Amino acid sequence: MTQTSTYDLCIWDPARPAALPATHHEALDIMERLSSLNTPADDVWRATLAEFASLLVERYEVDKFNQAGSLQHNHSGGLNAFWGGDPRKGAAECKTAVYRLALPGEPCLRQIAYAVEVAAGLGLVVFDDDNGMCFLPGGKILPEDVREMWESNLADLKAGLPDPSIGVPDGRNIWQRIAGDLFDALGR
Repeated sequence: MTQTSTYDLCIWDPARPAALPATHHEALDIMERLSSLNTPADDVWRATLAEFASLLVERYEVDKFNQAGSLQHNHSGGLNAFWGGDPRKGAAECKTAVYRLALPGEPCLRQIAYAVEVAAGLGLVVFDDDNGMCFLPGGKILPEDVREMWESNLADLKAGLPDPSIGVPDGRNIWQRIAGDLFDALGR
């Protein structure tokens, strides 16, 4: 049996059970405290999670790299492969004040960016323990010294790779050219 690794993002509403954290360590403390509470999610939190999950599904549906034939992010398993499962199902099953969005293993920058964008629009906090980052609704990132790295990664993501179906001047598409250059560098 093979075990697949996941990448968890923790999402919570700072207006309900906790205030906004001021530091990354405070965010970790809040996340751990809220995760350990065995109080059932209330109707407002359930509605917010349902909206959050529906917006994640919408982001997947309009993502240009999920179109058939794309080599960069072609997830043959569709929505479940892209998100690691249907976010709507996970949100409906959430029983605490912290929703754990389990993404498929690395790389998942595109999914994290979508989750952060959607959460910010709903006033939610996103805690990414794997990268040691906390995204607050107003756009602040904790710790503040990782903002530059995040913005650089986000800029690279938005720029994207060239469309693999577009030929380059010598007639090869970008993937054929990369493979050929690599083959030339290593020796035929």
